[in-house]
Amino acid sequence: MNTKDKIMQSARTRFAREGYEGLSLAAVAEDVGIRKASLYAHIDGKEQLFKQVVTDMANRYEEAWRQTCEDTVNRSPLERIDSIVRTLTSFFSDHETWMLTKRMLLVPPPEFRDYIEEVIGKVETELKGFEKEQFRLAMERGDLPSQRLDELYAAYYCFLDGALLSLFTFEDDREMRQRAAFRIFKKGVGWNE
Repeated sequence: MNTKDKIMQSARTRFAREGYEGLSLAAVAEDVGIRKASLYAHIDGKEQLFKQVVTDMANRYEEAWRQTCEDTVNRSPLERIDSIVRTLTSFFSDHETWMLTKRMLLVPPPEFRDYIEEVIGKVETELKGFEKEQFRLAMERGDLPSQRLDELYAAYYCFLDGALLSLFTFEDDREMRQRAAFRIFKKGVGWNE
């Protein structure tokens, strides 16, 4: 791993654990095994480093769901949604990824709120478009009963938010609760398995 990659790894870990305000560039330099002054050969400063971490997170998130889209291109719309749910819960179940996401979305540094919304929001908008289209296609094919797409998607999004928020808990049955909630959501919208 090169120095730049080591810096990014340290920054991700430290931003996830300590937040933007708690991160010390001296600590990042120590993690990497260089002096703080040497960091500036690789980064412009803490603000730029944080923006890189946010952008990297958005890119990894986008890559994860797009790969699932590619892998499921020949499957039915509902199978594709099912795969997306598994991908997202798996992606965010990584402790560091989830802690970083929690800090970025629930308690973002005020000066970066707009930046985070722009970068993550772009990925979210594209994912939502894909998911809505799959639900529309499922209704068109008769795999789901006809219903208002906006309400169906709102219910799905509530389920997904809850599934991801369950990652905050320290309980051992998170996966069981996620599966149960998804199963009940499916029944509620007429998704026959």
